[in-house]
Amino acid sequence: MEATAEDGTGGLLVVELEAGESLLAASGALVDYVGNLRVERAREGVLRSVANARERQRTPVRVVADTATTVRFAPPHHGSLVAADLDDDNVAATRDAFVAATGDVRVGADRVGDAPARGSGLFLTTVSGGGTAYLAGRGRVDCVQVPEGEERVVAAANVVAFDTDAAVSVERVGAVEEAEPVCRIRGPATVWTATRPVPGATN
Repeated sequence: MEATAEDGTGGLLVVELEAGESLLAASGALVDYVGNLRVERAREGVLRSVANARERQRTPVRVVADTATTVRFAPPHHGSLVAADLDDDNVAATRDAFVAATGDVRVGADRVGDAPARGSGLFLTTVSGGGTAYLAGRGRVDCVQVPEGEERVVAAANVVAFDTDAAVSVERVGAVEEAEPVCRIRGPATVWTATRPVPGATN
C-alpha cells in the first residue's frame, strides 16, 4: 500500500492498494477509484458526527481492494491534508478532520470541554494503533510541538488535532458568552493547527 497526501489546499489523499489490502476511512470521504473495491462497515470504532447538537453517530468504513486499485479520498471542505504517524502518539482529531488511516488502527469518539454541543468544547475522533492517520484542516495545517512546562493557546475553531496524551482545556477568552472559545494546550504535546477556522467555531 502506498498513500500520498497531495501538496496544496486541495486536500486530496491518493492511495495505491494491492489486491486484499484495505484502509479505514471516514464515511463520505471516498472521491473516486480505478480498479475494483468494496466498501464495508468497519468494526474498528465509531465516528461521532457533530453536524448538530443531537450528536448522532455514524460508523467508519473499511475500503477493501479486490484487485490493484487507485483510490482518492478528500475531506468535506477545502484545505490541506497532513499525515500523523500513530507509532509516535495516538491522535484526537476535531470535527471533519479525520479522513483516513492506514495500518492496524482503531477509531473512536471522545470530547474535551464541558458542553461541546453549546460551544464550550470539542467533539473528537480518536485514532489509535500502529499506522498513519490523515488529517485535514482549512487553509494550511501546521504541526506544532509544545515543550514540557510551556503552554500554547489556540482558537478552538483552528484546532485540527492533538496527541491524546496532551493536557487540553477549553475556555473563553472573555467573560461574555459571545467570546470565542480557545484551547489551552500544556506541554509536552503535539498539536495540529489550521490557518483558517471552522465556520461556526466549535463543533
